[in-house]
Amino acid sequence: MLKQHSQLVLGLLVLADACAVAVAWLGSYWLRFHFIGVDPTKGVPPLSDKYIPLLPLVVAAHLFIFYRLRLYRPRRDQTVISETRDIVKAFFVAIIAIIAVDYMADPDSHKISRWFIATYAVVGTTCFAFFRGAVRIVLRILRSRGYNRRSAAIVGSGRTAQKLLAALEDNPWTGMETHFFIDDRHPGEPLEVRGLPVLGPLANTGAILEEKPVDAVFVALPTSEAHRLEEVLQALEQTTSDIRMVPELNPHYAMRPDITRLDDVPILSLRQTPLYGWNALVKRGFDVVVGTICLLIAAGPMLAIALLIKLTSPGPVFYRQRRVGLDGQEFDMFKFRTMHVDAEKDGPVWSKRNDDRRTSLGAFLRRTSLDELPNLFNVMAGEMSLVGPRPERPEFIEQFKAEIPKYMQRHKMKAGMTGFAQIRGYRGETSLRKRIQHDVHYIRNWSLSLDIRILAATIFGVWFSRHEI
Repeated sequence: MLKQHSQLVLGLLVLADACAVAVAWLGSYWLRFHFIGVDPTKGVPPLSDKYIPLLPLVVAAHLFIFYRLRLYRPRRDQTVISETRDIVKAFFVAIIAIIAVDYMADPDSHKISRWFIATYAVVGTTCFAFFRGAVRIVLRILRSRGYNRRSAAIVGSGRTAQKLLAALEDNPWTGMETHFFIDDRHPGEPLEVRGLPVLGPLANTGAILEEKPVDAVFVALPTSEAHRLEEVLQALEQTTSDIRMVPELNPHYAMRPDITRLDDVPILSLRQTPLYGWNALVKRGFDVVVGTICLLIAAGPMLAIALLIKLTSPGPVFYRQRRVGLDGQEFDMFKFRTMHVDAEKDGPVWSKRNDDRRTSLGAFLRRTSLDELPNLFNVMAGEMSLVGPRPERPEFIEQFKAEIPKYMQRHKMKAGMTGFAQIRGYRGETSLRKRIQHDVHYIRNWSLSLDIRILAATIFGVWFSRHEI
């Protein structure tokens, strides 16, 4: 339906990328040599000396690398965030290539300033993401208003197929316009589902698409019809449509699903931690930097609390308690002692409101969550994170995992000092099921910006509150 527009869209993306590179290159020159300033003894290198002659090569190199890294493939079903992540990776590959070309072109000539390269890395990434994002936003607006749309058909008409249709209708920016379902029609069944005709039977899939060609076909057969899958895929071999599989999965079993390839074998991951690759490095780096700052700020208050504990009750300052974290690994979590030393002489007991095992100072520390400040030591050791599901004791996990659905999914993220459930008020004697639901929601939607928002909400909504826990 929209083949005539594909080259125009591709041209817009290439033009936007070329403009972004040129603007960033010239803008970085101005920032580095006129705004930041240079050593007076060295002077400002002329723009025409090296930077202008290199610009066409720089633009061409970027566009070639972006093409090789598949930044010009259709991305209708991807978010702006995922595309921006790919853009940043490709951009830094291009920077490395430019540095290599500069050094190999003429080993004896004056090289591009390293500070210029550093400036360009920041400015270029920002400009490129902005220009590419602007094109994506314009395309989404046009698609939502009926322009640059692609026709689609859905093989299957069951629950999964109808959920897919609803998702496509609720997200017009994808540019997908569904025209019909293809499925077996039994006597007495409606000829339409959700306002779209159901064409059939499945055995005629190839003939139907030959008569009514579409740009994309979504195969959303129920598991009860899985034996028909090979038949349908063989029929689709006769079409030029894009083909996408939509497996019928119970969301109860899926968390951050993802498809990868191992040689020629596609693998669908139903449950995995979001902390892999760059995500793991970013979250750990954030924990180390912010955790160090928090330790420096909290050092004084922690010393004062330690002295008060020693003065008000006999026993150690810190309390070590066995907890379960990422992937079910156990570790010793550190807290300020808030109870008498023999509080658990009869075994682990779930803490409750107005617990008579607490010391007078311990009640205040628990109420203000100051007893959790030593968790920062666990964060620095890598056993915990600043944000994540609160870790539980092994003795209680054996009970909870048998009673509460999805309970073990919370162990696919490193345990945290605070979490999404805590800022929503599920602390202490509150619904454990609701707490788990919020933990799972956090893992499915994790991002660094979400961690930052949770930390901010913790400081202003939890530590400054007077909840009894």
